[in-house]
This record gives sequence, structure tokens and C-alpha cells, in this order.
Amino acid sequence: MKKIFIPILSALFIFSLVGCTTGGAKQEETSKQEKVENVTKAVNNVDMKIEKVEMKENGKGDKNIMQLTMHFKNESGSKYGIGGNDFILKSSDKTYQVKSDANNIGTEIAPGKTATGALNFELPKDVKTGELVYQPVTSGKEKSKALATWEISLPNNK
Repeated sequence: MKKIFIPILSALFIFSLVGCTTGGAKQEETSKQEKVENVTKAVNNVDMKIEKVEMKENGKGDKNIMQLTMHFKNESGSKYGIGGNDFILKSSDKTYQVKSDANNIGTEIAPGKTATGALNFELPKDVKTGELVYQPVTSGKEKSKALATWEISLPNNK
């Protein structure tokens, strides 16, 4: 029994390594196509990372909808709220807010937990690059300030 079990286990291990290697190559190729600064930024002990960028036409044909999929990990000792309105996109001299009628992230992340969600921006078709800015909404007279930024080259506009 042991003579059969060890070779089978070894073969499974080799095949699992081959699968991991192929998946890594696909992941790297996709990242190059999207041209996103795929860097994790830490703000208040919360890791933030852009996972994916997609472009779609808005249905009217005059603008594009850019959807960013973001991943968050709360490394702090308390709950942390993330909302779509905490992000803006700057391109040239214009600033774009998240699309208010889209399904944008809005959640509270418990300590040690993760969350993934989308940010949707409606952009003119001529926008090719931008800077995603995490600028949490503040209350009262306090002015909100940029806490993290990512450089983005938008995938082929539709």
C-alpha cells in the first residue's frame, strides 16, 4: 500500500506545481494588458489594491464606464468603513466622481477581514490615463485629503 501511495502523492504534487506555474503566467500577462499600478497601498492599517480594470460602453455610445475591482484587507484593531464616494479619478485637469447609480462598494470591514468591491466611473471616450485617489469623505468643516493614489492607463476604450 505504501509503495503505491507515495508515487501517487508525488505525481499529484508535480501536477499541482505545473498548474500554479501556468496560472501565474496568465496573471502576469493580464496585468500588462491592463497597465495598472497594481501596488498595495496601506492607509490606517488597511491594505488597498486594484485587482482589475474593465471598460464598457455606457449604452448611449457617448461615454465609457470604467469599473475598478478593489481588494481591501483590514489589518487594524477596529472596523473600517470603505465607500465608493471615498475615491475620485483625476485625468488631465478634470476630476470624476464615482457613478452614483452604479453598484459601488460600500461596506464596513471587521478587523482581520477582507472585502472586494467595485468602483464605477463614467468617463469621456478620450480619457486614456488617470490617477485614482483615495480621499475619504469627511464631516464638518474638515477638508478631505488624499491618502493614497494609483496611476492608471485605461484598457482599450470601446
